[in-house]
Amino acid sequence: MINKQIINFLEEQTNKIKFLAKNQTHAYWDATTTGKKEDYARYELCQKELAKFFNNAENFKKIKEFLNSKIIDKLVERQLRLLYNSYLGNQGDINLINEILKKSTAIEEKFNKFRAKINRKELTDNQIKEILEKETNSEKLQEAWEASKIQGELVSKELRELIRLRNKLARSLGFKNYYVLSLEANEQTEKEITEIFSKLEKSTNSVFREIKKEIDDYISKKYKTSELKPWHYRDLFFQEGPKIYGVNLDKFYNKNVLEKAEKFYASIGVDISDIIKKSDLYEKPGKYQHAYCMDLDREGDVRSLMNIKDNEYWMGTILHEMGHAIYWKYINRNLPFLIRDTSHILTTEAVAMLMERNAKNPYFIKRFCNVRTEEIDRITEDVKKSLKLRQIVFSRWSQVMFYFEKSLYEYPEQNLNEIWWSLVKKYQLINFSRDKPDWASKIHLVSSPIYYHNYILGELFASQINNYIAKNVLKIKSSKNIDYADKKEIGDYLKIRIFYLGAIYKWEELIKSATDEELNTKYWIDEFC
Repeated sequence: MINKQIINFLEEQTNKIKFLAKNQTHAYWDATTTGKKEDYARYELCQKELAKFFNNAENFKKIKEFLNSKIIDKLVERQLRLLYNSYLGNQGDINLINEILKKSTAIEEKFNKFRAKINRKELTDNQIKEILEKETNSEKLQEAWEASKIQGELVSKELRELIRLRNKLARSLGFKNYYVLSLEANEQTEKEITEIFSKLEKSTNSVFREIKKEIDDYISKKYKTSELKPWHYRDLFFQEGPKIYGVNLDKFYNKNVLEKAEKFYASIGVDISDIIKKSDLYEKPGKYQHAYCMDLDREGDVRSLMNIKDNEYWMGTILHEMGHAIYWKYINRNLPFLIRDTSHILTTEAVAMLMERNAKNPYFIKRFCNVRTEEIDRITEDVKKSLKLRQIVFSRWSQVMFYFEKSLYEYPEQNLNEIWWSLVKKYQLINFSRDKPDWASKIHLVSSPIYYHNYILGELFASQINNYIAKNVLKIKSSKNIDYADKKEIGDYLKIRIFYLGAIYKWEELIKSATDEELNTKYWIDEFC
């Protein structure tokens, strides 16, 4: 029999968290969709109220005592563990916590309202992307790249101070730094993540050098120069890589990308029309310029913020964000509120990335872009190569982010500009440096600290899911380039083996439950290396 005291405690906690969390998610939604100062002020206040709730040392002590007792009911134990994780990062001096929240919100607001300027004209992120993608003049490329990087200069001083404050809080709680605290609160360890990244670095060294040479040869010919700079790589961080093969997928995605996504998801038995209706999908002044998805209440109000254009980038992004959305949508609503969430950041990223890959899938292009078989046959090899390039390039970029963020929290007083460009040289093979805080132009360092490594862990799990689908759901020999369209059994598998379970399991257990084995780098390496 479960201790009645624990049940009453969980009920009391849940009721309060429901109210406070809903206020926070709605405030964030309003702030990022409008850019209004008053909405950011409300978001800051809601964060502080939630932090104050989790700051309660007496409740934290109770949770630890409950966890140390013998609990037979696994759902009760899991709720307590998730509560423990939330309380852990909010212990210590509440004034310091409030100072952290105030500073991080202010920096986020600066990021979200920032628009690059060229010749005094404001440009959206989409317009900067277009220049980097299409411009043939090196000087104009540089101008656009540097205009975007200005945001790093605007926030770097405050961001460095934010890192110091986060570290101060972590050390007051007995942790080496905030990086270690954050990993523990997210049920991960520095050792296990470092081992995975080390293995991936070795596995991608050779193939990345080959791909990088292909890229450099292509760009050198295009710009008639061997002096390649970061702006020549066609995106702000060389995180996806330029289009160097014969096919330009933008021509297939030049209209109705949102409709294509809806049709694709419907074809695997997943309805996203209700999510689309509640979402904020197109550009407007003051709005956050990237994309995200969130469950606002764990009761069905799932939405996405995007800035859609009809091109390949946004085709992939819509598929990605709707991958997050369907995970939340199909969680079992009968689960306790605290467990009515995704198992982990990396598990929801895995689903999002698995779905995103379809934008570079010949079967998807044929089915949803109405492309003739002859043309698909002609472009298939180039499409496959472009997906491989994207995966390998992103894996190397993720090494930069992973090691930079570790270094940032280990010693924020060091020359971060120098550290940044040394990592870019080591992992991305771009020999360039300048004494400006280009690292600070990456918004994740503010809004999603100690998060980035989960993208690569998500890619690994995505390949593992893909392999399981091939062998056990579709019962086909090869897991490469699977045709997902019109396979409702894929949607059923995802719903039953991943989504429905919510956060019942820790991420390691969820992976094993979904694929019958622990997280394994083998499948991603086999698929792309």
